Amino acid sequence: MNISNLSSTDLNLLPVLQVLLEERSVTRAAGRLNLTQPAISRNLTRLRELFNDPLFTRTPKGLAPTPRAETLALQLQQSLQDLSQLISPATFIPAAATQNFRLATTDYGTQVLLPPVLKRMRAEAPGVNLEIVPWQENLLQQLDQEGIDLATCTVEDAPAAIHGRGVGSDRFICVVRDDHPLTQLGLSLENYATYPHALITMGGARKGAIDHLLEERGLSRRIALRVPHFVAALAMISQTDLILTVPYGLAVSFAEQYKLKMLPFPMEQKGFTYSIIWHERYMKDPAHIWLRQLVFEELTTTLNELNIGYRV
Repeated sequence: MNISNLSSTDLNLLPVLQVLLEERSVTRAAGRLNLTQPAISRNLTRLRELFNDPLFTRTPKGLAPTPRAETLALQLQQSLQDLSQLISPATFIPAAATQNFRLATTDYGTQVLLPPVLKRMRAEAPGVNLEIVPWQENLLQQLDQEGIDLATCTVEDAPAAIHGRGVGSDRFICVVRDDHPLTQLGLSLENYATYPHALITMGGARKGAIDHLLEERGLSRRIALRVPHFVAALAMISQTDLILTVPYGLAVSFAEQYKLKMLPFPMEQKGFTYSIIWHERYMKDPAHIWLRQLVFEELTTTLNELNIGYRV
């Protein structure tokens, strides 16, 4: 394909040729294209120069295509249809879709937040495939390079090319085994800092948000266990005297299963917002718009239901 020749060609002439082939009349072609007859005649002159052929001869019954025009007619209609589809707005039909989507989240998101998403996805778009990939600390900077369609997280300072939409709020709560001494003593800021802790280390972080809050008050805590998975951390502290500070939605989902007691977080907190985030390159893609809306609706519902009965 010679791009230089194509770029110097007035492609607006091709629909005129197609209509002339169908109508065999300058007058009727002008009416269909909402142009004047002289304009159609000028376009026909340019078409003859472009193809180096008369294309049509006049007869008592109208315009008769030359052999060259008849040959062009075999390809022209399909070519124009292909061009029309190329520039038409993209569409997405869930029931007929076969896309593959990649979604990054934590094990908490996978086990608690995403099951309703998958259930609805299977109902609306059974041919769509979903791959869950682990959340990483530097994912915001690599969202496009990693080929990830969507991620769920708490985010404050996102890069300029990253878009997001809040899906719900949560707050911290403390969990301990059900016969832990603190269930009788109560959890004060002082004994919170005194007892050993478990820390969920997403992305390998050595400190969590709680440590920064403690530092502001001149306190620190001992991290006796670092574990990269939310649900695994719950299982592990159920056999120890460790304190684990987690989102309320996670605690209320698994406290009974692991025989854990929920205790109030002993510091003032503003809570935090979960968001879905995506790269700018997906902003106008119809399939991605469908995915974002589905995930937004299901996560919003799930988080609202989890937090409706916030209590300890």
